[in-house]
Amino acid sequence: MGGRELTSLLLLVLSFCIDSREILVKTVGKEADVTPVCGNIRLNFIMLIVCKIRTERNRQECRLLYRHGHDFEHRCGSRFSLIKENQIVFLHLSGLKPADSGNYTCECSYDRGTDVLHLSVTVEGEDDVSSSTKMSLLALVGVMIVITVAGVLLGLIHRRRNHGHCSRPEACGLPAHKTPGSSNENDPDELYTSLQQPTNDVYQTIASIQH
Repeated sequence: MGGRELTSLLLLVLSFCIDSREILVKTVGKEADVTPVCGNIRLNFIMLIVCKIRTERNRQECRLLYRHGHDFEHRCGSRFSLIKENQIVFLHLSGLKPADSGNYTCECSYDRGTDVLHLSVTVEGEDDVSSSTKMSLLALVGVMIVITVAGVLLGLIHRRRNHGHCSRPEACGLPAHKTPGSSNENDPDELYTSLQQPTNDVYQTIASIQH
């Protein structure tokens, strides 16, 4: 065997030993979910697909199979299946329940190696969804209460500050209250005028005494 042939053989062996591993963590509900099993590798290049399904419901392992030139083999019930879309293979999950949570592993062998997909699936039940919805509503109500209380407190503080500024009439532009005699004390001419012009009541009182 020549050196060129030996090199070609080694490259061929190494190409089959190339592995790609991917780990995915998913949370799903009752709605259908799909995950590519072999990446973008088309079905006509795939030689073998083996998906191992192990759930909390059934600790025993079941399998989904595909062999080149054959149909898909589904051995895990209708909830787990392999489907083909545009020559790409997907793991199809539908109608799962919380007991179907578990670890799924799919091995995809093709002409350049083997890709391994580790899928950790958690299935939410109706109780989980309703509880998360309730928690969201409670959080929203709490935020609204905090905003309302903060608004009331700010309004009271603002009102109290305005009241403090207006405790003196001059600060709010109102005329100051004048006490009797205060203007006379400040203006001597006004005091003299008031003394020279007695009121009518005093004049009438003096006139009645003279009669």
